[in-house]
Amino acid sequence: MGAAYLPDVWNDDVTMHGLLSVIKERSVNKVDYDRKVKFWSETIFDSCIGERNAVFDLVSLKKRFRRGDRVPASLPVVLEYMKKNNEIQTLNEWKDSHSGWLGWGLSVTRNWMFGSSSDSEKFVHIPTIKKQADDVLKIYNEELRSEVDCTGEVVAYNEFFERVRNVIATSETFDIVLEHLSDIGELTIGNTSNGEKVLKFKDHGSQDPVKFTEADASLVDIRKAMNKLDREIQQLEEKVKKYDQQCRTLLRNGDKQRAQNFLRQRKRAEKDMADKDAQYQKLLTMLHQISSAKNNKDVLKAYQSGTAAFKATLARQGLTPDKIHETMDDVASSLDEYKEIEEAISSPFADRSSVNDDELERELDDLLNAHKNDSLHLPEAPTNRFGLFDDNQDEVETEQQQLERRLARLRETA
Repeated sequence: MGAAYLPDVWNDDVTMHGLLSVIKERSVNKVDYDRKVKFWSETIFDSCIGERNAVFDLVSLKKRFRRGDRVPASLPVVLEYMKKNNEIQTLNEWKDSHSGWLGWGLSVTRNWMFGSSSDSEKFVHIPTIKKQADDVLKIYNEELRSEVDCTGEVVAYNEFFERVRNVIATSETFDIVLEHLSDIGELTIGNTSNGEKVLKFKDHGSQDPVKFTEADASLVDIRKAMNKLDREIQQLEEKVKKYDQQCRTLLRNGDKQRAQNFLRQRKRAEKDMADKDAQYQKLLTMLHQISSAKNNKDVLKAYQSGTAAFKATLARQGLTPDKIHETMDDVASSLDEYKEIEEAISSPFADRSSVNDDELERELDDLLNAHKNDSLHLPEAPTNRFGLFDDNQDEVETEQQQLERRLARLRETA
C-alpha cells in the first residue's frame, strides 16, 4: 500500500491495470476516456492535499503514483484536460498574472504545449490552492483574530507560515495561497522598515478594503520586541532560581561569603527582570491603545453612518423643525378648542323643575283667556245635564267645559 491519500482501488490489480494503461482518445472510447480522466484528476487533487503542496510537475506525479514497476501512462493527457478546464495552470503563467508578487518579478510566458514542454515544468493545482486558502483562513480565525490586544489582523509572514505548516508544506505554495487570498480581498502584504514581510488580514468589522500602513508595520515591531523581552524574562527567572538554590546550598555548607555573592547576583537578576517586565507592560499598553484608537475610529464611523441614516429618514418622512413647530401649534389650538367644548358640555342644564306652580297656572290662565276671546262667536253650551243634543248642537260638552276639565286634571297631577 502506498501513501494514505491513494484511493482504495489502489490494491486492486485488475482495476489498476486498466487505469495505469494508455488512455484512448475520447472519440474512440468515450467511457474509457472519461473514467480515467475522472480517476486521475481526483487522485491528483487528493495527492496535493496529502503532500500539502499545490505545485507539481510530471516527474513528481509519476513518483507519487508509481505502482510496482508501472507509472500511469495517461498523465500527460489528463494534465492537458485539466489545463483546458482551468484546474491547473503553469507556474510561469501564474507568476505572469501576478507580476511582482513577493519579489517574483516578470517571467517569460510559456505557451502550453505538451509536445515542447519538459517533464519538469511546474503546474499549480487551483482546487488545492482554494482548499488550502480556506484552511489558512480557518487557522487565522481560530488562533489570531481574537488576540487579546485586538490587533491580530497583522502578523509576520514567517510566524504565520509556521502556524500553517500542517496544511502547507512549502513556501512556494504558501506564497501562491497568499496571493489567492489577496485576489479575493482577504489580506494584503506589506513590509517592515527592515524589509520583513507582514500579512494584514481583512477586518470584517470594517467595510474598508485591506490596506497596509506604517502603523501595521509598527505592530509587528512591537510584538517582536515583546517576544524578545518575554524570552529574556524567562531566562532571568531561571537565573534567579539558580542563584537562589546555590545561595541556599552554600549557606548550609557554611560558606557565607560565596553565598552573599550569589545573593547579590540574584538581586541583580530580579531587578533586571522587573525592569524588563515594566518595559513589556508599557509595550502591551501601547498595543491596547492602538487597538482602542482603531475601535474608536470604527465607533465614530458608526455614529456618522447612523446620523446620516437618521437625517435621511427624517427627510423621507418630511420631518423638519418648522413643520414640527407648525404641527405643535395646531395641536395646542385643537386642545384649546377641545377644552372649550368640554367646558360647554360640563355646564349645568336649565332646571325646569324649578318652575313655580303659580307661574304655570298663570300661563295656563292666559292661554284659557286667549282661547275665550277667540271663541266668542261659538254656539251656547247645552243646558241639559245628561249631555243630550239640542236641535242646533252636535256636541255634548262645550269646548270651554272640555278645557276646564283638562285644567282640573292637570292640577290633580301637578
